[in-house]
Amino acid sequence: MMCKILLIPFLFLFSALTAQDPAAYHAVYTKTYLETSQKDFGKAVKVADSLYGISESPYFRTKSLMLSASLYQQAGEVEKAVTYADKSAGIIEGTGNPAWEARVYGFLATQYRILKLFKKSKQYIDKALEAGSMIKEEPARNSMQGLMYQEMAYYETERKNYKKAIRYIEIAQSKFNKTKENLDFFSANNEQLTGLNYFYAGTYKKAMDHYRKALVLAEKSPENFLTGLIYNGMAAIYLKQDDLKNAAKYLERAQKIADASNYPRLKIEVNATSKEYYSKLNDNQKSGEVQQKTDTLNNILAEKESAFIDDSYVSMEHKAEKAETDSKSKNYFLLAGTFLLTGSFFMFFRYRKRQVKNTERINRLLKEYESRQSAAEEMPEPAVPEPDMANAESGENILMPSETEQKLLRQLREFEESVLFTDRNMSLPFLAAHLGTNIKYISHIINRYKEKDFNNYINELRINYIIRQLREDPKFRKYKIATLAEESGFSSANKFTTIFKKVTEVPPSVFIKHIQDISVSEVSEC
Repeated sequence: MMCKILLIPFLFLFSALTAQDPAAYHAVYTKTYLETSQKDFGKAVKVADSLYGISESPYFRTKSLMLSASLYQQAGEVEKAVTYADKSAGIIEGTGNPAWEARVYGFLATQYRILKLFKKSKQYIDKALEAGSMIKEEPARNSMQGLMYQEMAYYETERKNYKKAIRYIEIAQSKFNKTKENLDFFSANNEQLTGLNYFYAGTYKKAMDHYRKALVLAEKSPENFLTGLIYNGMAAIYLKQDDLKNAAKYLERAQKIADASNYPRLKIEVNATSKEYYSKLNDNQKSGEVQQKTDTLNNILAEKESAFIDDSYVSMEHKAEKAETDSKSKNYFLLAGTFLLTGSFFMFFRYRKRQVKNTERINRLLKEYESRQSAAEEMPEPAVPEPDMANAESGENILMPSETEQKLLRQLREFEESVLFTDRNMSLPFLAAHLGTNIKYISHIINRYKEKDFNNYINELRINYIIRQLREDPKFRKYKIATLAEESGFSSANKFTTIFKKVTEVPPSVFIKHIQDISVSEVSEC
């Protein structure tokens, strides 16, 4: 949960370049971002607007716009954040300033990653890397590369590849050490992120060591969202160690910063730790109150983010879908008008029958999903059976050491827990290379243990991934079919719909409506 606090969009804004009186401008900029925004968000926005008004060069105009974008992202206003960033991209492009082109693209890449639109995020990462390679000044180039490695670290953290994430953080730090500019802030963020990864890995002593280093560095600046994250991380570790006294101490400090902040994601993280704290105290009333606040914040963010998705990211898909829907609607009403008198009752009863069947199918799917979730953590490693003589007799003469077979089964399970299968370029050769084996071996493992061919195996993983997101993440229920198809790795909405119906026996639109109805019902009962 804590990895959702993403600092990268703000870090892209820190390197000052040579321009008219950059020192004074940078001082106001940094104070507004780190201090004013934590105490008075409205005032911070006005300062950013004023900076834009007095800016006399594309560099300063871009920097002031990105300050506004950062502030709005901090407040959860995704649409405004991206709008300001897009405007700054239009200003800085073609000005011969690749450093700030890269920063703007990096900011946009992170926004789309927050929205879980990884394909769109990757496009901006590529643009940022291309612009960054054009930076001539070594300090600026190192700073940009450090930020890119941090972005990679956040991505690996979300995929639960904690060792790999820590390695990226180490590389990022080596880059920042060569720049010296804003080194304390960058280093504090790296230490906090390292502590977070060790926390997720269950290595609490190392996690605490890094959080303490982060706190020493962060205390050199006014208290801000990063300080809140550090306090919250320390409180979470003490809770895991059942040290409620120290947990309460640091949780109180984190809560104070979160309450004064206009950063909803920080509030959500602190609320999650508070809920765990009250649960350990068996204070169900307080725990319920915190959960209610978290649900409200999550719903607000989900509405804003899904609104942005609907209004901009899939606008072209929307137009195509609307044209197709309008065409189908006209044909439907023509047909309905022709057979209205003779077929109305028949259609009604047929609809009701289908609706009942769909409800039964969806409820069965959700029960199966919950069963898989509860059993996943305790699932033992699959045992490799004795050689299958039937396969040998049928001509499937594949012999491999039992250790190799066990290793591939374990790797396949790790693959299933990642999101790599949502890559549109996923293929059998790609998977074999990823697992460090050959096509024949991995194909045999999938056929024998998953009892399906590669294509059906990948398709079912993608559909189960979307089912999980729809069940657990409210904003996914507001995405269009084209967006769901893109996020799960299908080449088109039509193919996604076909496979979804094949796996679940119901169309995705019916499934989504059922999930929404369940959610509304649960809220009403509460």
